[in-house]
Amino acid sequence: MNFTCLILGILFAAAGVFFYSGRAVNHITAWKSMSEDEKRKIRIGPLCRNVGTMIFISGIIFILSGLWKAFRGDVFLWSMIAWLILSGLDVYWIGKSGRYQIPE
Repeated sequence: MNFTCLILGILFAAAGVFFYSGRAVNHITAWKSMSEDEKRKIRIGPLCRNVGTMIFISGIIFILSGLWKAFRGDVFLWSMIAWLILSGLDVYWIGKSGRYQIPE
């Protein structure tokens, strides 16, 4: 058992659940410093669920690596590369889709 991956996996999974629930946004400095006008333009619930899901998935990858010896080598590496690519595409989609913005 790889305790480092297991601990990181548990932390990331917990952070993912924290973001998914919408409670993490109140602890982000950038969100606190935004004006109420700016906050009203963002659909924060779906955005938190999106970000929380991506963080949770990374936690699952780390947990699998910590518990399953066959997952540690190349499988872990390629899973993390795939996750990084999907996360980058997700960030791009968040910015360009307009799904998380409330039209004025």
